[in-house]
Amino acid sequence: MTMATLTHVAGAEQMMVGARIAHQGIYVQFADEASGVIPLADLQLAGRPASVDLPDPYVLHIELTNGNVEEVPWDFARHYADVNYRAQSEKAGRRGLKLLGKRIQKLRINAGFTQEELAKRSKLGRITLVRLEMGQHSPRFETLVALAKGLDCDVSELM
Repeated sequence: MTMATLTHVAGAEQMMVGARIAHQGIYVQFADEASGVIPLADLQLAGRPASVDLPDPYVLHIELTNGNVEEVPWDFARHYADVNYRAQSEKAGRRGLKLLGKRIQKLRINAGFTQEELAKRSKLGRITLVRLEMGQHSPRFETLVALAKGLDCDVSELM
């Protein structure tokens, strides 16, 4: 009789396997034994937590005393359980902002606009546009919509 080969599930280490309400916040534990506490202030809940539930390994449900349920995705929780994940995630975010900035700059130059002209067309401050193009500022969705209008393109082209 031969033994069945175990199959590795990609990303299994990122599965949440436990959660509970702790004095400082919500304690979470992952399959790879990483664990941590998400401070209540960082969750910005619309009420006090009454209970927690893991309907699947990638989403934490926090039931509030007012009956509402707030969802916390695994990647948000992972920030509090794994310093390395936090650093990698923040690095990827910075890289994404730089890429977005280069894309906005390329579209602006291809359209033949100066920063001043695009800022006026988009009803944004020139300094805001400079910061966006340099990848120093994370835009709100409304800012992306304004830039797309100023460039006469769709928001998806900015991305």
